Amino acid sequence: MLLDEPEPSAATVVRVKLLAPLPPFREADILCVRPLSSAMSAGTRFVLARRDGDVTLCPSGHAPGPPSEIVGAVAGVERARCQMPLDRAPWCYLPPRLWPRALDALEILRRFGHPLTPPLFQGAGAALLAGVRDKYDTALETRQYAALATGEADEVERALVTEHVPSGGRILDIGCGAGREAVAFARLGYRVVGIDIAPGMVDAARRRAEALGTSVEFRVQSATELDETAGSYDAAFCGGSLHHIPGRALRIETLRRIAGTLVPAGVLILLVVYRERRGVLSRSRLVDFVRTLARALGAGAVVAEPGDGYMAEVSEGSDPRRACFFHHYDAPPDIARELEAAGLAAREVRPGWWVCRRDGAHANVSPAFTTRRIPREAAR
Repeated sequence: MLLDEPEPSAATVVRVKLLAPLPPFREADILCVRPLSSAMSAGTRFVLARRDGDVTLCPSGHAPGPPSEIVGAVAGVERARCQMPLDRAPWCYLPPRLWPRALDALEILRRFGHPLTPPLFQGAGAALLAGVRDKYDTALETRQYAALATGEADEVERALVTEHVPSGGRILDIGCGAGREAVAFARLGYRVVGIDIAPGMVDAARRRAEALGTSVEFRVQSATELDETAGSYDAAFCGGSLHHIPGRALRIETLRRIAGTLVPAGVLILLVVYRERRGVLSRSRLVDFVRTLARALGAGAVVAEPGDGYMAEVSEGSDPRRACFFHHYDAPPDIARELEAAGLAAREVRPGWWVCRRDGAHANVSPAFTTRRIPREAAR
């Protein structure tokens, strides 16, 4: 996955993220690749070569086929913000089989140098929301989300919507991205409005809906600013976007705004994901402890809330150098308390999926909670 837009320069270095292992490199490692003409030197150990559409890694002196098949020379590798320039000393003298372990060691050293990660205070809410917008608004993310917008919903999404939303009903898709769910719901016969904070995503969603011949209204808008009249929608669908809203008070207010757009018997279908269990010495656990202590002592204004953090990878090919705000829920009771504070009666009907109403139809939250965890690499 190409992370950088290459510029027309013989000395350009592009970053390529591996979506599968390419020994000696691991999945999600980022290779820094230079054009062959500017990179071949005594320190060049590997080149990327293309054959029959597949890219392979080859020793610099044994690239297969004619030179035209060579993509470029591997000049370095990155992982978790650690960098190894493989064409420079001392790394160029290290056997390739030891590169992964060397990167592991660098990452451990970096963690010792940054024990409070994420930081105790991450910034003002408006700046964090702007960071979320900027993360999703890149051409890299827009392309990936657009590729997923095939006009089909996942089985669980389709089942929940058809079960809880009347046929032909009006659905508000919150955080619609490139329109994957919105277009799919429209093709099922629903009247859909999709909103997203990222203009690039909204543009991609409009193009996708047009290409598939569906009628969906898309607009650039944050759920935190919803101000539509009551009864505008039969349902709202929020597939994970709530995590990106900074601050418990703002999330609760946003949930109230969403509920306020619904008809009296309307439903909010909400997806949340739960963080993996953390070790006793986890850095984020230490940060949450310090935050909790500071807030108990009346210093809440200078620390973020427990659970606040960052997400570096919002898609398979995300650039991990650009992270955005993400609030982590450890277990179902965490989100249940926010839903209750927003005046919503909710129950978790499937792992991570909540059906929420204002009319008390689901007043009891199931005690048999099941959880879906965020992979460690996505929760950095």
